[in-house]
Amino acid sequence: MGGAIVGGRAAVRGARIGAETNAAAVLAQSRLQTEGARDHWVRQERQKAYLQVMDCYSLFNRESVQYRDQLKDGRTLDEDMVESYTSTFIALTGTCSHLALLGPDSVHAAGAAVRAKAEGFVATIKIWNEDLAAALGEDPQRDLDAFTNGWWDVLAEDGALMKQAYRSFLITGQRELLRAP
Repeated sequence: MGGAIVGGRAAVRGARIGAETNAAAVLAQSRLQTEGARDHWVRQERQKAYLQVMDCYSLFNRESVQYRDQLKDGRTLDEDMVESYTSTFIALTGTCSHLALLGPDSVHAAGAAVRAKAEGFVATIKIWNEDLAAALGEDPQRDLDAFTNGWWDVLAEDGALMKQAYRSFLITGQRELLRAP
């Protein structure tokens, strides 16, 4: 009888240890699945945010080229164009700012650089537009080649810096999305 009692206790103890081990394994597996699902969700949300920046930059760049070329031709931007350009710029800066929510810091910093360089480009476009309007107001028959060439050079430098910041954003975002979880 003593052997049966000892055997029974050992069986109960073994069953308890097995159940505890099994429960720990299930809990660990559940944690891994939860972390995997979270990592997948974060990656998807980051991808969406990066694509939004790309879409907004594409629209902003298209308008930038259009307005730059118009100014180069000696034609000022009207109020509706400036308002549209400002709206497109605000959409770009907003999407770049949203990168702070999802991170990582490297992508947020790259987005901030795009935002800053775009801001410089917009400021140059607006100042050029104001100067062109003033120059045409003084003398509508004025030869604008020398005038626009100076602005063109400034804008070309601003544009190159903006493109460089955007390429850096793309590289940083791609690297983050391809990084192993």
